[in-house]
Amino acid sequence: MGRLVKNTLFESGSYALGLAATSSSFRPNVAGFTSQTALRYSTTSDKLEYYSHTGNVYQTVANVGSGSARVTKDSFQGTGSATEFGPMSFSYDSGYEANVLVHIGTVYQIPGDNYTFYGNTTIHLLSAPGTGDAGKITIIHGLNSTIAS
Repeated sequence: MGRLVKNTLFESGSYALGLAATSSSFRPNVAGFTSQTALRYSTTSDKLEYYSHTGNVYQTVANVGSGSARVTKDSFQGTGSATEFGPMSFSYDSGYEANVLVHIGTVYQIPGDNYTFYGNTTIHLLSAPGTGDAGKITIIHGLNSTIAS
């Protein structure tokens, strides 16, 4: 049986919150419990994870323990006909488009309206960018990191 920590403020002293630390195959099943969530440490990925009801999946908390935010840029060049580009440095599921900034040339692209993800390292643009400077695709990710340098 679990214990609930609610409205607790650790003002001073040496305190820690203990978390479950198991392999990814032993994740608690909290799907369907919309008022429940889970925070755990994965010994498989060596990262902190939380359960996201948005995607009904466990998500890694970005860069915990790294000491710096990892803002990353990927660049691609439009061909005038291609609408899918990759691989990017990170994989994104559908619904997480707002976690990424995308520019084609100097024009900001609207998440979900101008581009989508399918749970891999490929970005799908809804219209094909041209060639040259106007077709240069710049993708910035890592802005939702939890640690600043």
